[in-house]
Amino acid sequence: MKLGFIGIGIMGLPIAENILKKSGLPVLGFDIDSDRCRQFVSVGGNCSKSPEEIFKTCELVFLSLPNNDLVDMYINMAVKYSTSGTKIVDLSSSYPAIIRSYKETADIAGVSLIDCPVSGGEPKAIEGTLSAMCGGKKEDIEAVLPYLKMFNIKVTYMGELGCGYIAKLANNMIVGTEMALIAEAFNFAEKAGINNQVLFEAIRDGGAGSNVMDFKVPHMLDEKRLVSSHLSTHIKDQNNALELAKEIGAYTPLCSIATELMERMEKAGRGSEDVAAIIDIFKHETK
Repeated sequence: MKLGFIGIGIMGLPIAENILKKSGLPVLGFDIDSDRCRQFVSVGGNCSKSPEEIFKTCELVFLSLPNNDLVDMYINMAVKYSTSGTKIVDLSSSYPAIIRSYKETADIAGVSLIDCPVSGGEPKAIEGTLSAMCGGKKEDIEAVLPYLKMFNIKVTYMGELGCGYIAKLANNMIVGTEMALIAEAFNFAEKAGINNQVLFEAIRDGGAGSNVMDFKVPHMLDEKRLVSSHLSTHIKDQNNALELAKEIGAYTPLCSIATELMERMEKAGRGSEDVAAIIDIFKHETK
């Protein structure tokens, strides 16, 4: 079997590397950033000059893309160029209606679509210990499960096509809102005279502790803030959740507040920074 991987970014590169090393199969990658392609080649992968080649020659293709427009574009290409029997697994966080709009044409073409976003961030992508939430035909997901287990510690079947996206949106609503709350609380403590590093060590193992706190507070406290998840990507996820909430009539005030705070940062030209930069909103505002 020949495997393909489109989108060799912060998450895509370590996921593709795990698949490459654990499957023992050739993996043909593609990214518009030539530096990312070179990195993939340096760990043993191969890079294609076009995504069309990947869809035409690979039986299983993974997508890891940063926004809805790219998800739409590449799923459209997948249905157009893939041969019958090809399975397309989208690891991106996107809007359910996008992948669902291609279900009928994919079925006619004999192409299996699976939405399978992952959670855990870059560190767990490197470790191969992400958690996946999958939507699509159960038999299709079972067929690709051995490959999903190469970079996930947990794989959960969520239901029909698009349900994986919905699960990830719920996940990211929690993460985004928690990020804003953590930033607010740590700024509050600092202004009250508490050392934030000491506070972090004091509360991280208590009731307020969480994976989000463990992973993101060090980024908040480090002025260099290496980017592991772009603020703009979180905004995309928050807005996808808000759009779906509007469609289904769900009340999401906390998600709205967190999104508004992030968008203020993006409007200030900071969308490419790590989402931990949200703490600066609180540092520069007073009651």
